[in-house]
Amino acid sequence: MSISKNILVILAGGSGVRYGADMPKQYTLVNGKELLQYSIDEMRKSEKMDRLLVVLNNDPEEISRVKSLYGVEVVIGGTERAYSFQNALDYIHDHYPECRKVIFHEAARPLVTHDVMDLYFDLLDQYDYVESCRKINDSLGSYVVQAPRREDYYLIQAPEAYRISVLEQYYHCDSDIYFAANQFPPFIRGYQYFGIKNNIKLTTPEDRSLIEYLISHPGLQKSACLDTGISARYDKMVVR
Repeated sequence: MSISKNILVILAGGSGVRYGADMPKQYTLVNGKELLQYSIDEMRKSEKMDRLLVVLNNDPEEISRVKSLYGVEVVIGGTERAYSFQNALDYIHDHYPECRKVIFHEAARPLVTHDVMDLYFDLLDQYDYVESCRKINDSLGSYVVQAPRREDYYLIQAPEAYRISVLEQYYHCDSDIYFAANQFPPFIRGYQYFGIKNNIKLTTPEDRSLIEYLISHPGLQKSACLDTGISARYDKMVVR
């Protein structure tokens, strides 16, 4: 049996209410392929990943179909993302106790390339977690702060990567803090990666048209790279 120290999880549950379709958006056809298939096909190219897990809604018919169609190992998700996240952790703990690093990605973000995953697995040799970030280019408004500075904030997106020992110690799925790393104490070291381009999430029908265009023009997607000047490293040793 192979050792699965590096595990990649694709979160593909949810109902896609905001998308407004008559099926969960992970099964929406995008340029003739299910949205979920893009992430499965791309993540399988990773040279650092030992095992791929897909988290699905608790729908036996869909679970059977996805297993048969894509040959993936499935974890049953929860009613919300946080519980799907936790279910995946519990599954890894029970089935792959040798796991040391885990990356969570979202099927709704089909444009992320496998080299990002390889980069994140490598960064976890030095850092406790890696978060995908995007700078804010517009002005910010606030209900509680008179003049917030956009330079003080950034957006956090999937994928997100962790040393699993840190997650098991500090992550709580019932917390009102949504992003796992924001639950960590300030001495936990993180790497903020700003190098993913076009990390679009399928949320509305308008997003689908843009995603289809970008998939049809693969040269517009950007591979992970640390020496382009786009990435920025911060040791997160500040109080949140």
